[in-house]
Amino acid sequence: MGAETIRVTLSDDMRDIVEDAMSSGDFKSAEDVVSAALTQWQAERLLANFTPEELDALIQEGLDSGDPIDGEEAFRRIRAQFEREFGDKL
Repeated sequence: MGAETIRVTLSDDMRDIVEDAMSSGDFKSAEDVVSAALTQWQAERLLANFTPEELDALIQEGLDSGDPIDGEEAFRRIRAQFEREFGDKL
């Protein structure tokens, strides 16, 4: 995924927040601060679409689904199943 430069104008208070976050050592750049803020905002938007009961049910579904497996292992299993069903057409 490529990166694109977007210019934004921050209020003095917002600029101070970004600078404080960098000077504290929590972030290396203003880009990192903004990226973290957008990631948090996106997560909050996603979670806002679920009731606490729905989130509890999703968490329980994950717990009930068994032990986690490594992503590479998951793809190996999917590839093996595909090859069993369709032959080696990858």
